[in-house]
Amino acid sequence: MIAPYRVHKLIQDLMRDPPRAAAFAEDPEPIFEAFGLTEPEKALLRQATPAALHELGVHPNLQMKYARLRTKPAAAPPAGGGPMAAYLDRLLEV
Repeated sequence: MIAPYRVHKLIQDLMRDPPRAAAFAEDPEPIFEAFGLTEPEKALLRQATPAALHELGVHPNLQMKYARLRTKPAAAPPAGGGPMAAYLDRLLEV
């Protein structure tokens, strides 16, 4: 079975919109509703296992992207650049 266009579009749109992707990681239900997914599609996407996504027909590249979307984004890097920036500053001192 090939996943309907709306499933592929959901994944691709979320990859392009980090704030919406963060909201999706917290609660995917409103996004599922916005894309008009059927209950079987929602159930398979909620499982988010490779087998469920394969059964839905999601392309393997999009399966990996979907797995990343289901997790909360990592914390932002330190504002000051962190230890690497300090190390590089010391190296470049004349």
